[in-house]
Amino acid sequence: MSQENVDATRTSIEAYRRGDYARASAHLAPDVVWTVGQELPAHGPAAVRAVWERWDGEWDELETVIEEVIDAGDKVLMAVSYRGRGRASGVEVNDRLFEVHTFCDGQCVRKVDFRERAEALAAAGLSE
Repeated sequence: MSQENVDATRTSIEAYRRGDYARASAHLAPDVVWTVGQELPAHGPAAVRAVWERWDGEWDELETVIEEVIDAGDKVLMAVSYRGRGRASGVEVNDRLFEVHTFCDGQCVRKVDFRERAEALAAAGLSE
């Protein structure tokens, strides 16, 4: 099932980039917990979509690039770079995060962002 998890995660990010939040959230479990460093966790697909919609309102030219994908069975680790400019502030951001997506029965039940690759690898049950 791990390749299906990788495919679902890739499809989700690609749909997110296009603004297709329905498709981007199609693989999320009803009780998904979506944790990104700068916010409280979002609980459930509707809350995750609300976060994405809010980000769209706050950012101009937000670019999301998948740099690396690691299949870890029921977990998928992705290195993702984000580049954008704050709509109100004009501040430019260029950031790289390591996302660990955890799956159960073909649905993502948890996503956590990490700043350090080693922390993400450990969370995915892997090592350097």
